[in-house]
Amino acid sequence: MVLNDQPAVFQQKGALYAFQIAFVAAVGGFLFGYDLALISGANLYIRDQFGLSPFLLGLVTASATLGCIFGPFLGAWLSDGIGRKKTLIIASVLLAIGAIVTAIAPDVYTIIIFRIVGGLGVGLCSIASPMYITEVAPPQKRGKLGVIYQLLIVIGSVMAAAAAFFLAKYLPATTCWRWMFFSQMAAVLPFIVLLFFLPESPRWLAEKNRFQDALQVITFVQGPERAETEIKEIKESLSQEEGTFAELLKPGFRMALLIGSLLAIFNNWSGWSGAGGYLVYLLEKSGLPSRTGAILQLLIAYGVMGVFTMTSCFLVDRFGRKPLWNLSSILMAVFMLIVGLVFHYNITGPIVLIVVCLFAIPHALALGPLPWLMMSELYPTRLRAKAVAITTTVIWIAGFTGALILPVIAEFSEKLIGSVGGLFWLYTVICIFALIFGIKLLPETKGKTLEQIAEQWRKH
Repeated sequence: MVLNDQPAVFQQKGALYAFQIAFVAAVGGFLFGYDLALISGANLYIRDQFGLSPFLLGLVTASATLGCIFGPFLGAWLSDGIGRKKTLIIASVLLAIGAIVTAIAPDVYTIIIFRIVGGLGVGLCSIASPMYITEVAPPQKRGKLGVIYQLLIVIGSVMAAAAAFFLAKYLPATTCWRWMFFSQMAAVLPFIVLLFFLPESPRWLAEKNRFQDALQVITFVQGPERAETEIKEIKESLSQEEGTFAELLKPGFRMALLIGSLLAIFNNWSGWSGAGGYLVYLLEKSGLPSRTGAILQLLIAYGVMGVFTMTSCFLVDRFGRKPLWNLSSILMAVFMLIVGLVFHYNITGPIVLIVVCLFAIPHALALGPLPWLMMSELYPTRLRAKAVAITTTVIWIAGFTGALILPVIAEFSEKLIGSVGGLFWLYTVICIFALIFGIKLLPETKGKTLEQIAEQWRKH
């Protein structure tokens, strides 16, 4: 059976059990956040050591995201074929290879190649982790448990900033960045071990006609009465699903796919995801004399994000997805306008850190976690891996293009108006579109089972 080989710590029933397995799966998010945030502390040291042009600096910064673009479709194939759990194990191995080889890389091109390999692992995590959590979590707690994935992304980012600060402070500039990449192994190895003790997703088990195993997992999470009801819903839903890419083009599911893709775009183009990889660079632009001081401020900003992501965990199932998204879009538009003014008028001092922390807040509340949560909620079981592969690919394409062109946009803004303020005003406009999207198109999924959500699209 699925659960018999688990250690005693995982043999707890109900909400605690759901939290335990969601937390372990969300460690994939920790590795995601650690890997992608680490480059913000390392990229300027790599630039100085190898004499990189602005384009190569952008390519080094965005290269892991390039790997992430190819991860989702491989992840969809693996997730459907061998399961969500084994896909996460493969992802962690790729992350380990990327971290080790990048740390010992002799030139910038090796760094780029193996950042792509690590990014492929992140891409696999980005499809398998949220999908696994969504499929295991009970409906009334799915938002909270789903946001744990984003919370672990933020914690990973905080830990990466902390590691970058201490390594930059106490090691030579020529070697500190290498140890930054190697430090990922401290999280990768425990993650691999813990994954072996997780059950497989009950929806995946049901899709493979292993209904008794699926029933056992749901029983441990929700109790026997609710498990019987839910397994019936899953069977009925599976009987109505074709599970082909063509089914995604039918009117209801086509709208769901469009909404998932727009969530993915706004996740990366609303401000934080684009600017986050360059915060040290932007803080240096504000006049900070010390690079380690800039990394310390990066750590503070990620700390603020962690606090508000935890807040999101408590709000998302209480107030719903749609209100949080709309409020956060308004806040981000206002804060990006203010950040642009600060940089345009060369205001220095503590105000710079304050405004950076301000625009971390709406991303932490909704613009960051809700796309990852809802992209796995919107689709039926047989279509979920395929649909999430498409929307996750969109999220990584948006992330890659945003990171790649940010230095170019910043340079153009400086030439055009004499500062990087124009970059942030562009984000303000995008946030206004995010608000319109939230009002007009974004559905509310709070408290509904995955099968109820799928049925809404069929009726549509």
